[in-house]
Amino acid sequence: MKRQTYYTTASEAMNELAKKGYTTDFEVLKEQDCLVCKQTAQQLSPDEFIIDETHRFDGETDPGDEMIVYAISSQKHSLKGIVVNGYGTYADPDIFKIVERLKQKSITKEKPIKRSEILKPLSREHHHALLLCWKIKNGLNKGVSPERIKKYADWFFKQHLLPHFDIEEKYVFIVLGDEHPMVKKAKGDHQHLIQLFTTDGNLEQKLQTIEETLQNHVRFEERTLFNEVQKYATESQLKDIETFHVEEKFEDNMADPFWV
Repeated sequence: MKRQTYYTTASEAMNELAKKGYTTDFEVLKEQDCLVCKQTAQQLSPDEFIIDETHRFDGETDPGDEMIVYAISSQKHSLKGIVVNGYGTYADPDIFKIVERLKQKSITKEKPIKRSEILKPLSREHHHALLLCWKIKNGLNKGVSPERIKKYADWFFKQHLLPHFDIEEKYVFIVLGDEHPMVKKAKGDHQHLIQLFTTDGNLEQKLQTIEETLQNHVRFEERTLFNEVQKYATESQLKDIETFHVEEKFEDNMADPFWV
């Protein structure tokens, strides 16, 4: 299977796609349910193009940077180009609906991936990490002292996050290799989170940053990285993950349930 190239920013993706011939700037015609070339006004119906690549950018530092870049090609019209749309807060809901409908009608090269049974235990750990984010945010909103929240967060960090990071770095990321952009990003997230948990500073501000950073990190791994891992993992690599990651029943620390 040919691996799709991954980019760190939308501008990088558009520049590199242009080098590969995706030079036409398409937009969506809402009324006619089709794409149109801005330069020539050439219209493409859903059965006249395919979506070769999809690149989504989370906009971790600026929500305004959240966008999706679609690489489009039409053999019938000898055209290759891109469609750009925001998502999340900045998405145009009408354009998003049409693009998704066009994706369903067109011949897409990649189908949605069902989560591997072997990766599901790690995904369940991601769920508990998201619950930590909720607890932090809820505690701060309720006016709970940052010291109480940090005490619980530190317990979760030592008991659950660090072992989770260790398994990922030893047995999951190896599937793609250390030089893969996604792996570099994930490891960078790990180091940033470790630093946030273990260094001093304004406690309330640090908790807010932990909540935002951890939530974005989990979202990235679940939506993007894990899909890529299970596409290319060998049977031997999946067996190693299954062997060395022993899932344990989550036992919460209810000594001070400040989030209730």
